[in-house]
Amino acid sequence: MKEKNSLTLYETIFIVRPDRGEEVKEFTDKFKKIIQDLGAEVNEVEEWGLRELAYPILKQRKGYYVLMRHRATRGTVDELERHIKLNEGILRYLTVRLDEELDDPSTRASKDSTREAEGGSGTEMTEAGSGPQGVFER
Repeated sequence: MKEKNSLTLYETIFIVRPDRGEEVKEFTDKFKKIIQDLGAEVNEVEEWGLRELAYPILKQRKGYYVLMRHRATRGTVDELERHIKLNEGILRYLTVRLDEELDDPSTRASKDSTREAEGGSGTEMTEAGSGPQGVFER
């Protein structure tokens, strides 16, 4: 059983308004500091740059994407999200908990080989219409 205060692997992605692009580094440093001040650790930060959004958000069609992987407690994530919500320069954000197994390359390789042995690659796509019939059709 895990102890109550053990650190869990999370991934947070946030999108900065395009008119606030010069502040991306500032936002990233601020959010990293929040995580570290609460006793958690930031494993990786990826700045993906200016990208077109899939759909307009607050009349914006582009945004600066930043991905952060960190080990933290649920309370730390709650505090980070609170600060992100209060920041008017952020269009959207999402935090997900990652499986610990996915972080370990040796475990990932063994899972892939197990899938292949079972007859599937794990990345199979089905053709449109080959799934459950009538679920989404009109």
